[in-house]
Amino acid sequence: MARKARFVIPGQAMHVLVRGHNQQTIFAKELDYKHYLDWLRQAAKAFECAVHAFALMPNHAHILLTPQKEESLARAMQSLGRRYAQYFNQSHARSGTMWAGRFCSSLIDPCYVLRCQRYIELNPVRSGLESRPEDAKNTSYVTHIGGKGETWLIDHPSFWGLGNTPFERQLAWANFVQDGASHQEDQTITAHILRSKPWVSPEFRAQNYKFGLDHELIKPRGRPKKI
Repeated sequence: MARKARFVIPGQAMHVLVRGHNQQTIFAKELDYKHYLDWLRQAAKAFECAVHAFALMPNHAHILLTPQKEESLARAMQSLGRRYAQYFNQSHARSGTMWAGRFCSSLIDPCYVLRCQRYIELNPVRSGLESRPEDAKNTSYVTHIGGKGETWLIDHPSFWGLGNTPFERQLAWANFVQDGASHQEDQTITAHILRSKPWVSPEFRAQNYKFGLDHELIKPRGRPKKI
């Protein structure tokens, strides 16, 4: 049976999640993180994806990016996955499957992009690995608050809307992240990425009906409420 095609709208942001097979470690030392980011940068450039944010955890990784073509996402992630798996297996004298099946991907409404980026950059805090987002070494948070980081990242237009100057945007972002998200919002984002479903507003849904978006959304469970 053929695998279902990924739902991608060129020019719209995507939340991507890759996980280690059986929750196994995919980053065992600092050099692993470095190589993964470097090859992510190369794959994104080669296959026309703008990377906005990331969080690399010991056994999984979150990435926020915008593919410019329908095939850009799959080609970039497949290239990255193959290259990194080959390196990791050789470097750590291991063999066998590295990834937990296909990577998960969720199309993100422009009005939800900053919430998704916050979710990603707070992942080390939410997981209990760090107490503050600025202490995490392998996320894009420090870059977005003006620290030394990954200069190749391309800010999403929503991020540019935070202020007229870099300082204004950095301060606004720090405040937005420090405010945190509700438990319900975190659960919503988690549900959508784990099921590879678009996270969109009713307005976005109406404007993009021609892409068949209605068939991709998470449907309410149970019987309809009686009127």
